[in-house]
Amino acid sequence: MLRIRFKTNNKDYRPVNWPVKHPYWCTGYGDEYSIVISYADTEEYIYENWPEAIDLEISKCKEYIFTDRFPRPEWLI
Repeated sequence: MLRIRFKTNNKDYRPVNWPVKHPYWCTGYGDEYSIVISYADTEEYIYENWPEAIDLEISKCKEYIFTDRFPRPEWLI
């Protein structure tokens, strides 16, 4: 599994497909972008759901990690 941080649309950071398989969070904003973190199986998963994603920072992980800053989404079963 991957944990990917990327920049995307600053007006609407939500994925273009719904439902999505993995949790994601908006963690901030720049002048022209939103910063999103999403778990993914592949890098392609990000581009399928956020076609305008740029500046991907990818790290490997074994499982989802939820915290106060990255809480478990209510929709995630």
